[in-house]
Amino acid sequence: GVRPLDDFMPTFDAREVHSLSVEAPAGRVDRAVRAVALAEIPVARALLRLRGVGRRGGDARRSVVDAMVENGVLLEDVPGEGLVVGLTGQFWKLRGGLAVDRPHTSEEFRSYARADVARAVMDVRVHPIGPERAVLATETRVHVPDPRARRKFIRYWSVVRPFSGLTRVLLLRAARARAEAPA
Repeated sequence: GVRPLDDFMPTFDAREVHSLSVEAPAGRVDRAVRAVALAEIPVARALLRLRGVGRRGGDARRSVVDAMVENGVLLEDVPGEGLVVGLTGQFWKLRGGLAVDRPHTSEEFRSYARADVARAVMDVRVHPIGPERAVLATETRVHVPDPRARRKFIRYWSVVRPFSGLTRVLLLRAARARAEAPA
């Protein structure tokens, strides 16, 4: 199965967790969350555009998961269960602040050691409750080693957290609507 986030980031400075119940088999829920397009979550698309993140931030047909992976690194992917994406950057900077020297593999992400750069992990997981029901959950963790950079991040996070949380809640709701729709 998908390893716990503690395997990727046991210590963190910020955390955001959301989940909801879905009346569909776990495999269908996993496929649904991977298929949610940016067009289904206009606020996420707007935030990507505002921040200038991603070369195709405005492509409404692209999946939210693809947008996350494009801007980070896929740390783990277990079809039917979920995935973990890692990001590095000085997110508190106006234009996104993605690390120029960002890692491209799970091993590079684990060993990435710039103290002035935040490391973030986000997972999307499906927890089966029975044959026709599952819980879809997401957790985001962020760690900034340098105290000065951490203070900048915490100020940024106090402003951005509600929007960050909203995009995750809307992702989960859009996935639930897809998974529960008649086949």
